[in-house]
Amino acid sequence: EMVMAHVQKICIDSFRGIRSLELSKLSGINIITGDNNCGKTSVLEVMESFRQPDDIRTWRSLIRKSSGEAPNRGMTLYEGFCDLFDINSEEKHLKYTITMDGREEMLEVLAKESEDEMLESKYNALLGVLSRASKEEYVDLLQLVTKIEIEILLNGECMVKENIYEGQIFLSGPLKRGLPKYKKNITYISPSRHAEGNIFLNQVLDHPDLYEEMLMVLKEYDSDIISINYDNESNGSVGRGVYKILSKAHKKALPLNVYGDGMKKAILLMSAVIQAKDGILLLDEFETAIHTSAMNKTFKWILETCKRLNVQVLMTSHSKEAIDKVLKCAPSLMDDMAVYTMYKEADSVSVRRLEARKAIEAQDEMGLELR
Repeated sequence: EMVMAHVQKICIDSFRGIRSLELSKLSGINIITGDNNCGKTSVLEVMESFRQPDDIRTWRSLIRKSSGEAPNRGMTLYEGFCDLFDINSEEKHLKYTITMDGREEMLEVLAKESEDEMLESKYNALLGVLSRASKEEYVDLLQLVTKIEIEILLNGECMVKENIYEGQIFLSGPLKRGLPKYKKNITYISPSRHAEGNIFLNQVLDHPDLYEEMLMVLKEYDSDIISINYDNESNGSVGRGVYKILSKAHKKALPLNVYGDGMKKAILLMSAVIQAKDGILLLDEFETAIHTSAMNKTFKWILETCKRLNVQVLMTSHSKEAIDKVLKCAPSLMDDMAVYTMYKEADSVSVRRLEARKAIEAQDEMGLELR
């Protein structure tokens, strides 16, 4: 039986550089491809924003992780928010709709630029700067600061109002304003996230059968692997343990960070599948760091497990080889897969949808470029 496609349709009126884009008839597994800068990542970000749109932190995590850096490094909140809007448009307005479980949900973000008077000390706190002047001679002056007022609306109802000031690095205030009420199980994995060494192992350890299967797949990366454990003791700092891998090849368990990116990425992706149970998994440039020789086994497990756990997948790539491998790695899922190719045109993006079998045919027989 088919995986229930949680999201049937994504319509983007405006988001970053995208104007009027529609992805319809979404399957259980959706591969999104196309040239650089055609908006593949933006489609995933639109989906990610539905995770908890009434929490400003969700939006903070959308701020471009440019060149694989952690969010906010090198980019202020203010620049990040401005970056969500089309630079060529006067009006700062994002608008898009998803059809999920048969219901339409519409998100809009409006921003207005203005200026505010603010005490220097308060402004410095937002910038993460300590006032250096000694207390006696210090006069706290008012200054004019540029800001954008952000309004986030879900189905026409305002959920969040927030001022973001130029140069601002830290969020202030909104976290105390009551907890967000709207939450969907959506897990987004960026191309470089494995480098941080964070994985969702707790979920994995609650599923011994899946954990065992995972270890079988990880033999592609270390044929002597015995187990993965979480070590809370060795780190010295409170609450931050280390993931360790026990392998016959080494005398003692080694931290995951000692391993190569391939192993880290595989564990991250596989644990993310379990984290996303009954929800949606977004994989940006899914093939990053995974060696082509290990791809078949790794993605066969990932996709088959998504089906078992009722996880809908949207994955992007511009590697022809990686897409080919994913399309063919799990023949039983063929009817549950579609490829969307995005083409950037003068002022819009058009999309071609192909069922997996058709996509393979096109790629094998006609040498047609999927991307």
